[in-house]
Amino acid sequence: MIKSLKLRSVRTLFCASVASLALHACATGPGPVLTAEDLLSAPYAQTDGEPFDVDAMFAVLPDWVSVSHNGARFDAGLGAMVIDDLAIALASAPDARLVADRAVMWGGDPAAADAVFSGAASLEDMSALFDRLSIEGLHSQGLQWENGTENASLSIGKLVIDGLAARSYALEPKEGAAESAGVLRHMAAVMGAFAYDGAAYSDFSFRLNNNRGDNVAFMLDEAFARGYRAGAVDYESVRGVYASVEAGEAAPLVEVSGEEEKARGKNPYEKILNTPPAEAAADMIRHPAEFLTAAAGAGVTEYEIDFVETRGVDISGGLAWLAQWALPPITETELLDFGAQTMTGYRESWNGAPVYTVDRIDVAAADFYWLVPAAYDVAYEGVNYDFNVMVAQMRDGMGPGFATEAAPQFDKLIETLTALGVDRLTADMGMAWSWNGETGDTALSLYGDAEGVSAGDVGLQLGGPSLARWEAMAQADTPLPEAAKEISLKGLQHSLADKGILDRLFAYAAVENGADPEDPEAGPALRQSVAAMVRLTGAQAGEQNARIPAYAEAVAKFIESGGALSLVAAPEDPVDFASLQAASQAAPQTLPDVLNVTLTHTE
Repeated sequence: MIKSLKLRSVRTLFCASVASLALHACATGPGPVLTAEDLLSAPYAQTDGEPFDVDAMFAVLPDWVSVSHNGARFDAGLGAMVIDDLAIALASAPDARLVADRAVMWGGDPAAADAVFSGAASLEDMSALFDRLSIEGLHSQGLQWENGTENASLSIGKLVIDGLAARSYALEPKEGAAESAGVLRHMAAVMGAFAYDGAAYSDFSFRLNNNRGDNVAFMLDEAFARGYRAGAVDYESVRGVYASVEAGEAAPLVEVSGEEEKARGKNPYEKILNTPPAEAAADMIRHPAEFLTAAAGAGVTEYEIDFVETRGVDISGGLAWLAQWALPPITETELLDFGAQTMTGYRESWNGAPVYTVDRIDVAAADFYWLVPAAYDVAYEGVNYDFNVMVAQMRDGMGPGFATEAAPQFDKLIETLTALGVDRLTADMGMAWSWNGETGDTALSLYGDAEGVSAGDVGLQLGGPSLARWEAMAQADTPLPEAAKEISLKGLQHSLADKGILDRLFAYAAVENGADPEDPEAGPALRQSVAAMVRLTGAQAGEQNARIPAYAEAVAKFIESGGALSLVAAPEDPVDFASLQAASQAAPQTLPDVLNVTLTHTE
């Protein structure tokens, strides 16, 4: 007989899963000592291993955890305790369990475990709990709730943790903290209270489904992390990731009948857009499959990733303050560093049709100064979009009435994208952000290079208050216009190079304006006409500012012959935003001089 879980039990299981995944979302590159193969494939034994009391190890766990097994014995060849049919459950929901076919533990220390879980161990120094734990054939049983309408399943082929150590932790009551803060505080405290030399698992599968026909699956071939300590991880890698979200009875995005829009009682995005955060979170936990399919939309969305590795993550400082439920002072500048990451082979499909792929993503830096992003540098190589598939899927996801009315517009959009040569787009792109918390200096750069279309970049440099100055202004309730006086523009650069889009753009525009599609001169003639209008407009605007005709000439040449445009704003001295706003309102024609703007064309 199926028994449903209590909501609290489901929430606890969910939080535990999130904490586990969070550890694997923070990490760094293979080292000379420990690898995933060492943990998952290489033979392991301890010649000097000794038996210990397994039940004493389990007895010290929190009382809300229930552990059982079908016998434990010492294997002299392995030098370890072998545990058969290990089962772990919540005391409040014993029918929902994680069961392992076999578990092997080396070097367990029941006394150290008792001290850690009882709170008698050090709050600073870690105590070794075991040398290694290997679990094989881990799978869930009875993960059902909401009277059996919501179901989940979890399986892991093999899980290995090497060199686990932990310390006790204590949380002082926090007056005024929301009830929900307790879960976050304890998660932060737990993540900051243990360490391991390495962890790996293989053949991971997690599935959700409900009686509406919604199905969510997440699988990966192998995951590995090395050198975790209290929120800092040296290295992590994940291989062979696959996820799918399949909507069952999801309503169409828009549904109309003739001119009348049907009033529907439930918008598929209602949980995301219109629900207060606390209610949305509770609903997500109670109905996770429905929530995720509503977010993904109708049909089946699939994601694949070949490989991800992360290096040098350290969020230990942030975890310590989260556990206290206190805002750290601005002098705590080393709180969050998400390290560097590389991802290869990302693929996304809608209803079986490939839509978006990326060959490689490199995040060179993701660091914070206090709680403000201080450095972020990302590059995308081999980005491929298929807009034909995107638009067709959007069209087909509409309700019958709307799809009938909108189909011509969607078809026209596909026709336009194809004519412009951007229906299937291949590009490289990236961005870099830096902010100096001590000086307030900021730099942002963006670039993109679309094959056969165009290439461009933007650079922006700002001066501004330091973090300490921002805090002082906040304490003094400084009005925004006054604060704007301390933010200044130091420089701006923008370039745009034509790689074929202008030819297609003007050819298409000419046809749309009545030209013969077979006339090869229609597009060039339109280009000449538009360039002439730009020159004329620039000459007239020269009465406002003598720089404008030169700008117009550069744009006209770009329209006529392609090449590249380059805009540079290089004021002799930084210009504060308050002055910029005043000039733009009172005398906008002076801005080219104030900012010392040049616009040039090159072939």
